[in-house]
Amino acid sequence: MFPSPCTGIIDVSGVRLSDSPQQERGARSGVSTIAREKLMAAALISAAAIGLALAGSGYWTLWQSRNTAADNVLAPALVTFPERRPLAEFILVDDEKGVFDLGSLTSRWSFIFFGFMYCPDICPTTLYDLSLVKKEVLAKGINEREIQFVFISVDPARDKAAQIQRYVKYFDPDFVGATGSVGQLTNLTRQLGAPFRAEPETADNVYEVTHSSAVYLVDPLGQYTGIISPPFVAADVATQFSTLYNADPFQAGLAQNR
Repeated sequence: MFPSPCTGIIDVSGVRLSDSPQQERGARSGVSTIAREKLMAAALISAAAIGLALAGSGYWTLWQSRNTAADNVLAPALVTFPERRPLAEFILVDDEKGVFDLGSLTSRWSFIFFGFMYCPDICPTTLYDLSLVKKEVLAKGINEREIQFVFISVDPARDKAAQIQRYVKYFDPDFVGATGSVGQLTNLTRQLGAPFRAEPETADNVYEVTHSSAVYLVDPLGQYTGIISPPFVAADVATQFSTLYNADPFQAGLAQNR
């Protein structure tokens, strides 16, 4: 059976909320440019605080050590599918206002995470964890040019290209950000089983976005290959990905041509 995505505390039991008709939120005049910049700065500070807290806390140590406990058997952090699913064409806008489409996922492995910049917890935590995954993967001898980490905002009304660029590069200078209209986003999220929905406003232009907390792995041929379910340990993900990478026939073909 094709596994369903493992979602986080703000997910909604796997219901494909993004499949229902959505209307893009228009620009709101009630929030000034200055206020938005202050919110953005606060979000970045929050992201830094969460990352540092996780790295230094006893919880982090417990989380990393639990895989070694003899009485605790965990499912693999990275679950790959028996058959890979080719993705259909889609088109988004990247963090440099260029096109981000299916071609952007070819010739390298892509770790894709959906979220939004005003997310207070899951998004900054996951992006921080993915920065650790990248370091661990590179330590396995995998070339940096053969992997990419992509953050796709499912809050296009508030998250603009320039802001997304600053946000993702806070976690890693090479992380890529992208977004698009609700329709464009849904075209991709349906293929990966990554539901999202903007919740009702609690104040002018203040609302949460329900989304999946999983990370989606796409191979260099643009095929949906596996899923990483949180919480995960970066070293475990890197080890499992390295095994997959070295066994992949596409990588073997590249090696022969070098």
